[in-house]
Amino acid sequence: MTHQPANDNSPRLMGRRDAAAYCGITPTCFSMWVSSHKMPPAIPGTRKWDKRAIDAKLDEISGLGVNDNKAEGGLTEWRRKRDARKAQRANEG
Repeated sequence: MTHQPANDNSPRLMGRRDAAAYCGITPTCFSMWVSSHKMPPAIPGTRKWDKRAIDAKLDEISGLGVNDNKAEGGLTEWRRKRDARKAQRANEG
């Protein structure tokens, strides 16, 4: 996941034009990406997008963070492995 530097004072919420510029695309293209669910929708009741939500979607479509077990906590990893073992036993018997 993309993390902003501690000294990043830019606003977290941004309008369509700024969100498009942040992604390096035109506002029209950004609107098309939103309608095709490539980008997140605006925050309900606003015309503002959350920079972190945009970052998460960009990570997702770029293939970053997929199967990223480094971000997985110990308990989550243990449960995933346990469930995989249970599924394997169920398929064997």
